[in-house]
Amino acid sequence: MAFSGSCRSIWRAGARTASLQEPYVAKDFPVEWIENHNSLLQIWISFATLSVWIVYAQILMSQYRRTRRPKILINQTRGQSLRARFLVSNMSQESVHIEVILVGLQSDGNEHWYLVSDWEPTQDDDQADTNRYGTFQGPLAAGSSLDIGDIRGLIAQRDAEQRDESRHKVGTGIFDENGVKCTSFEIMVVGVYSSENGVIGASRTFDINDEGAIHPHDAETSQCNKRRERKRMEGLHSRYL
Repeated sequence: MAFSGSCRSIWRAGARTASLQEPYVAKDFPVEWIENHNSLLQIWISFATLSVWIVYAQILMSQYRRTRRPKILINQTRGQSLRARFLVSNMSQESVHIEVILVGLQSDGNEHWYLVSDWEPTQDDDQADTNRYGTFQGPLAAGSSLDIGDIRGLIAQRDAEQRDESRHKVGTGIFDENGVKCTSFEIMVVGVYSSENGVIGASRTFDINDEGAIHPHDAETSQCNKRRERKRMEGLHSRYL
């Protein structure tokens, strides 16, 4: 009996010792695993750090390109009638040199373009922002706007010039004997920006209803960044420059 009791005491003491040693084994396991896989962990940490820096660099680069990218706005002001005026604003970080301003009239599937950048304001319109040379061409400072006048004044002078040149009435304007014949028109600004190769530009289309009210066709100005838009803009620029 004494021998069996001592065996049970020894077994209990061994069980207690084993139970006390188990936590230490659990604590030592991660450290031992890290020591055995130290090289692999360093590779993964280096790769994760490099990935974070690459993402961060891409974010910085995209922000830098966005701030350096030219942006021109074309807005309608002073109502929705044919006397509404149009502003060209330079929202870029630097000045934009305006080469030409074009207006394209669309009616019955036909399109006719007018060069209006060298428009001379009439006597009843002394608010257009032409420079001392009587033209809209030239540098437009960052954050500044250019009042190019109303659509009637822009087109009326060009129609008058074409009638003088051809010595007969040219039916390419906004009106005909039945009223408003132009259904929409597009204003395109073509310029040069220091950080861009070639010409840059923006355009915006405005619709005219049967009552002669003007409404923007799109919510914002198109910056002509796509290849097809740039090709079209460069074609018009070379034709009217």
